[in-house]
Amino acid sequence: MIQIPEHIPTWWYAVAGAVAAVALVVWLYLLLRAYRTRRAIDAAISSVAYEMLKNVLIPNGNGGQIHVHYLLLTQRGLLVADLLDMPGAIFGGDQMLEWTAIGKKRRYTFANPQHALYDRMAAVRLLTGEVPVEGRLLFTLRSEFPKGKPRNCLRIDSITQDFPPVDKHRGHTTAAFGDVWANVKRNAEPNPLAA
Repeated sequence: MIQIPEHIPTWWYAVAGAVAAVALVVWLYLLLRAYRTRRAIDAAISSVAYEMLKNVLIPNGNGGQIHVHYLLLTQRGLLVADLLDMPGAIFGGDQMLEWTAIGKKRRYTFANPQHALYDRMAAVRLLTGEVPVEGRLLFTLRSEFPKGKPRNCLRIDSITQDFPPVDKHRGHTTAAFGDVWANVKRNAEPNPLAA
């Protein structure tokens, strides 16, 4: 049977306080690092857009709503972008139902994300008429495509190769897309469940 001491030595409080302080500092550091990473990702994505909506719900045409991760007003029209943070090598194809990610510690499969992207693009097209709507699956820098990228897939560091960066300070929102963008913003609602 374990005996519990009747009184705790005073040095124990100092050790417990030091451990708690170190744990708090590590936790705050990890939170700050995650915040900075997310801000850098958002900055990279928004560099190609005059305006950006993030984590919004838009009408899906069937009386419901669909979640859109990023919706961007670019020089070429609207861009629907899904962000995928999957570490490791990604293997997938346009016709495959499941894709595979192989990381250092695990291997897993996930549903082909192109289908959900096409649904989001279709919902946005209902609001835009003739304005071009494109879609991209944006993978973070932790992802690699050793056998080639499926259609509409990009790593975040190559988004400017597909979409030119815009000069937001000069206010060059494309006049042809202005009314359509205003309509999209009217119909978009913040998603309360999105992080």
